[in-house]
Amino acid sequence: MKKKTFIKSSIIVMILIVAGKIVALFRDSLIASKFGATYVTDIYNVAIGIVNLLTTISYGLTTTFIPLNTEYIEKGNIKNRNRFVNNVISIASIVTIFITIVLMLFTKQIIYLFGHGFTSKPVVFNTSVEITRIMFIALIFITIQSVVAGVLQSHKEFYEPAAMALVSNLVYVVYLIFLTEKYGIKGFAVATVIGFFAQLIINLPKYRKLGYRYFPTLNFKDESTVRMFKLMTPIVVSTSVVQLNVFVNRSFANNIYFGAVTVLDFSNKINTLAYEVFAIGIAMIVYPTLSEFAVKGDFTKYKKSLGSALTTIIMIMVPASVAIGMLRIPLVTVIFGRGAFTVKDVNLTAGALLFYCPAMIAYGVRDILNKAFYSLKDAKTPMINSLFGIIINIIINIFIVKYMKVSGLTLATTISAVMTTVLMLWDLNKKIKGIDLKNIFVNFIKVSIASMVMALFIFFINKICAVEFTNAMKSSIISILVSFVLGSIVYFMCLYIVKIKEYSDLINKLKNFMLKRNIQ
Repeated sequence: MKKKTFIKSSIIVMILIVAGKIVALFRDSLIASKFGATYVTDIYNVAIGIVNLLTTISYGLTTTFIPLNTEYIEKGNIKNRNRFVNNVISIASIVTIFITIVLMLFTKQIIYLFGHGFTSKPVVFNTSVEITRIMFIALIFITIQSVVAGVLQSHKEFYEPAAMALVSNLVYVVYLIFLTEKYGIKGFAVATVIGFFAQLIINLPKYRKLGYRYFPTLNFKDESTVRMFKLMTPIVVSTSVVQLNVFVNRSFANNIYFGAVTVLDFSNKINTLAYEVFAIGIAMIVYPTLSEFAVKGDFTKYKKSLGSALTTIIMIMVPASVAIGMLRIPLVTVIFGRGAFTVKDVNLTAGALLFYCPAMIAYGVRDILNKAFYSLKDAKTPMINSLFGIIINIIINIFIVKYMKVSGLTLATTISAVMTTVLMLWDLNKKIKGIDLKNIFVNFIKVSIASMVMALFIFFINKICAVEFTNAMKSSIISILVSFVLGSIVYFMCLYIVKIKEYSDLINKLKNFMLKRNIQ
């Protein structure tokens, strides 16, 4: 792919991802407005959580499918390529349909395990079983979509896969606006299934344009297919562990009070907003570079690239974490504070969000470290680290939840995330014999100082808005907008003063770019 084409594609993909996140926030706002922090929303969150836990299989399928299909593309054998793709679709679909039937038969037991709090009231329990069974149907579409999207990505076609979240979220928004009053939460479960179906549909035109046609093929002994399913195992385990950690927290929240799962999920969605937009993207960009240097054995450049990536992620996630913590009440008010979502719900969610914020920094750093280990062909260390994180999280939850409720769960997550990230950093430092931890720590301190100065400005802006505007929604919107503009200016000025190399390099590149533009 040419450089200009790559840059253009990256920008469009990023726009689609950001658009999907914006619509997702609007969707969550509507969910809060229509259903509030009640057992109804808890049921939906637990059901979609179970589905997301199972989608780790499809993630592993896509990840292992792409390089194998790329081999067929490079060889130019269209017939064998199509046979391989259709065989994967057939086998994966049959296995998924079987799993879906089994899950539907044992839904009551699954709810008892993951949503034990629902068993206290028969109506709540029966509704949760019905909603979950409906949403299990989505697994079939998710499986087929994972193969079709993998086909597109193996041909370096990224627009449709990047737009999937946007399309499904638009389906949810349409339902929530126009049909909620008539069909309620059960209708929303159906809309969720339709949303996943829509994700599959938008990929099909490009899939067909690339020359793929489905014809029945079923060969369980096909060498490439067997190799693919074997490669899936460690990826599925690693991804499942991450999703399982989310589910552990939901299980604890389910036994606190009705609405606790919703408070937990809504606080997490705000907390991971900046992380999902920036940190994941940076990790994706740095991964090929680290892999290239690792293959060449050039660990001088490897360490330099890794250090720059870690500093960059720190420069983004630390101020984002501080700003979200300072603006937690305005943010929750603007995104969720309407309709059935009461002031009490806003305060509970904001309280939980406060203790979540430091985890955002750990998540960002951990993603870079995961990619570093993968580039060294070490998938074992991140997997063990994730398992250790779950154990730490559960132990802290047991002791803290009765004192701090949902805020205790978010604090436990943060402590677990920080501990596992520090351990991973230590392990990687030993593995590649030094990654200049001193420089990373110094940069972290500098960024933290700049973020604290920014926090003071945000604090006073927030106070002034609360006094000047009696309407909570208006006050929150103005506070967020003014804090974003002035806070960013203050933060970037402070970064310039404390002299961080990566930031200085960026400023110099921008200056050179502007000079070239003026000369032209």
